[in-house]
Amino acid sequence: MRKTRRFVLLALLFALLLPLADTGRASAAGAGNTGEVVGYYASWAAAQGYEPDQLPAERFTQINYAFAKIVNGAAALGDPARDGKNLRELTALRRRNPDLKLVLSLGGWDDSAGFSDAAASPEGRKAFARSCVDLLLAHDLDGVDLDWEYPVSGGAPGVVHRPQDKGNFTLLLRELRQALDRQGRRDGRQYVLSIAGAVNGGYLNSIEPQAVAETVDHIFLMAYDLHGPWDNTADFNAPLYAPSDGPPRFRASVDDGISAWLGRGVPAEKLVLGMPLYGYIYQGVSSRNSGLYQPYESARSVSWDKVKGEYLNRSAYRPLRHQEAEVPYLYGNRSFLSYDDPASIAAKAELARRRGLGGVGFWELSQDRGGELIQSAWNAWNGGRFRDVPRDAWYAGAVERVCAAGLMNGTGPGTFSPGGTVTRGQIAAILHRLAGEPVVRGSSFSDVPASAYYGGAVAWAARRGIVEGFSDGTFRPDLPVSRQQLAVILWRYAGLEKADSGARASLQGFPDAGEVGGYAREAMGWALAEGILQGTGDGTLQPQGRAARGQTAVLLERFQKLLEAE
Repeated sequence: MRKTRRFVLLALLFALLLPLADTGRASAAGAGNTGEVVGYYASWAAAQGYEPDQLPAERFTQINYAFAKIVNGAAALGDPARDGKNLRELTALRRRNPDLKLVLSLGGWDDSAGFSDAAASPEGRKAFARSCVDLLLAHDLDGVDLDWEYPVSGGAPGVVHRPQDKGNFTLLLRELRQALDRQGRRDGRQYVLSIAGAVNGGYLNSIEPQAVAETVDHIFLMAYDLHGPWDNTADFNAPLYAPSDGPPRFRASVDDGISAWLGRGVPAEKLVLGMPLYGYIYQGVSSRNSGLYQPYESARSVSWDKVKGEYLNRSAYRPLRHQEAEVPYLYGNRSFLSYDDPASIAAKAELARRRGLGGVGFWELSQDRGGELIQSAWNAWNGGRFRDVPRDAWYAGAVERVCAAGLMNGTGPGTFSPGGTVTRGQIAAILHRLAGEPVVRGSSFSDVPASAYYGGAVAWAARRGIVEGFSDGTFRPDLPVSRQQLAVILWRYAGLEKADSGARASLQGFPDAGEVGGYAREAMGWALAEGILQGTGDGTLQPQGRAARGQTAVLLERFQKLLEAE
């Protein structure tokens, strides 16, 4: 199973995120593709340890705070003390991304009970719109997002619904649009109005799609929960394409959902493809067909973070991938787990780009605290192009591929900084990702906080003997990595993966071979023999030269191919 897991990890590698720094990232607006990158931040996330200041604000054009509710026909915060604190911290993110829109989302599954009544009369619609504007002004927010679940049909128990919701929804949005525009003219701001909508025909029949699209800035497509615990059999949460082997009555896909909206005359640029940062685990499932389409005893949602931490690295679960649906799944312990990984998320973002949609988005941000799925989608959406990487540069192809895969990120709007250096903490994090992020608690280094993005990676790499610290007990994660240090680190990792064939090249033909440290001589010979490291243009090794970002992209690609060959 170790080989199987490694093969699957490597197969996913070219869509995995690995932030090479947690600062200095490119802004979502202005780098690569234009359009929206929207994320929902839930009101309960802070209480679960994911504070607003931990959000990768530079990756978004809009963050929706979920959820406010409707009380007596007026918009209101669910918990004024908690929500007020969260909103203050969210608005502070503008210091990191001045173009970021912070939007208050109302409703959701649990708090949509008041929509139908608020929309039922002209007076009710006006009062609701005024209350929304007042709430935005009180908390310095940039707009309103309505997540009415659902007009006409209703949703959770207790949600009021009536046939008139179909037209009243449009009227409510128009009233809100007018109120936001009036306020915008007063204070010189442009307020956002968006909605979240389902991707099934029943929802589209319950609203007026074209009229809604004409009124709002964008529509967040909830292209997930296409299957779940309400079904009789285990199935995929959000298949990109409908599998032909599935039950005919229940076939659904992300692509079909997009087509349904476009087929109702909604412009593609008004649609933001929403993607899940969670999956579903079905328990008590037979092994027939590896659990897919089989009856189950119980089911629940599982965040991407839990998928990584509790399932992907356990030998009891067999990793599988449905080639037609373009999604991964696991089976083991009589459990079937449907989820999205960086590869499937990237494929969805690429589909959104290919079909000309207005953006991509996510529910819900605290479920991907490391940002792997978010970054993978961002890379695919933005196309991986950098202004400072000439197309004819020797490293250009590698940069494009490793960035599209999420192995490396840009350093600013449309920039990669190919001549910049890579640090010790960043390299540890790369190899930790290659290993599937095994959980290692604590660190023996005084300068490696557990909360740092490289904290767990350094602890793991040190325990496995891949990296070492200094005599004073420090690791110095921000020190640049030299070419010989990088060779040593990769060699040690290759040994763990049994990818060291034993081949060694002589260093004697290089005029600066004497500059190679004793600790690095065998590693440099290995790297040369395997073609991972080569001499520089002037015929030297430059062992103590810093590993530039462009060079590192090339080395990573060569190293990945070496591991794949094993």
